[in-house]
Amino acid sequence: MQYLSSKYQRLINLELDGQILYEVAFAFYFVIAFLQTSTYTSYFPGNLLHQIAFIPLAIVLFKIIFFDSNTVKKITVNLLFLAILFITWRTSGEFILFPMGIFILGARNVDFKKIIYLYLVLGTILLSFIFFTSLIGLTKNLIFHRGIHTLRRAFGIIYPTDFAAHILYLVLAYCYLYFNKLSWKSYTVFVLLAIFLIKFCDARLNAYALILVIPVMMIGQRAQKGYIVSRAIAIFYWVLPVLAAYITVLLSYLYAPSHQLLEKMNGLLSGRLFYSHEAIKKYGFSLLGQHIHENGYGAADGIKKTIIGNNYFYIDSAFVRLVIIYGIIMALLIVITMTIISYRSIQRANFALASIIVIITISAVVEQRLLDFGYNPFLIAIFAQCYFTNKLTGGEK
Repeated sequence: MQYLSSKYQRLINLELDGQILYEVAFAFYFVIAFLQTSTYTSYFPGNLLHQIAFIPLAIVLFKIIFFDSNTVKKITVNLLFLAILFITWRTSGEFILFPMGIFILGARNVDFKKIIYLYLVLGTILLSFIFFTSLIGLTKNLIFHRGIHTLRRAFGIIYPTDFAAHILYLVLAYCYLYFNKLSWKSYTVFVLLAIFLIKFCDARLNAYALILVIPVMMIGQRAQKGYIVSRAIAIFYWVLPVLAAYITVLLSYLYAPSHQLLEKMNGLLSGRLFYSHEAIKKYGFSLLGQHIHENGYGAADGIKKTIIGNNYFYIDSAFVRLVIIYGIIMALLIVITMTIISYRSIQRANFALASIIVIITISAVVEQRLLDFGYNPFLIAIFAQCYFTNKLTGGEK
């Protein structure tokens, strides 16, 4: 907390630099993005939150133009990437990728660990506030039904699995910051959180991902200490994003109810293969994105839909969403970004980020939060300064 106070004191004194501009923009946008996943949106009229969100994006663009060391090559790459982001936003009608892309571009020379610390502090405060205020009635605590006896509580977030995803990504932030200090105490808390999510939210897949954090982090820790078997496993973590994306899209494309194995997998994944296959069959793949109509059960309107029986249609898998909604070009860029982040982590024998990308990848197979800035801050690591054995000098390596 002392670090945060010193930074804000510098801001008051107008001692601006790229780092502090990025931190202010990150905090500003993250709070907005987080609130948009909650039932507190009912307190804000119309598209107010969406409109305010352009302020931190403008701050990041200001940082890129005036504080980053720009060459002709970098300017060209930035403009090309921004053009693809804009086109994808307009063709898909989905805004969510646009801010993520801007924050990725703006992360050059930014201390990634400080950003994740900011994310963990703000995220924990926001989620705790929303959780407790939902219990006392200041905001809605939406309750969904699965079958007759199963109640799924969202605790002030728009859907139970969204609440569970916040827990998962905050745990990943904690794992990144305290990777070398993770112990049985930390893992015990993770297990208790998973039990809580199953009991009160019935968010089984997120709970299983939380449990999976334990062996993945343990292997990463041991690999970092030089244990041969663990290192032999962890050095291949970087392959997983490409492999998972390819297999997920392929199985979704090949799915048929008559195929016994695929139907069993579809059941284990709560029907995700079926809906992904239907999306591919109806819309096909796109190059630069396309608009599709989805009918999910999130938020208060979702409860009404479950009651009146509207036809549910939603693509949960982030990898399938990428190739259908955002287009093949953007899908390749995102998967390559995840792979590079993981590979660099392994290359430097610092397995924290590589281990986290494993969990994010597995989550992206069945969940859609990969590109949502209110959940996942880890993609900005592609350009951020994550390792300090060779510190940057003169603004650039």
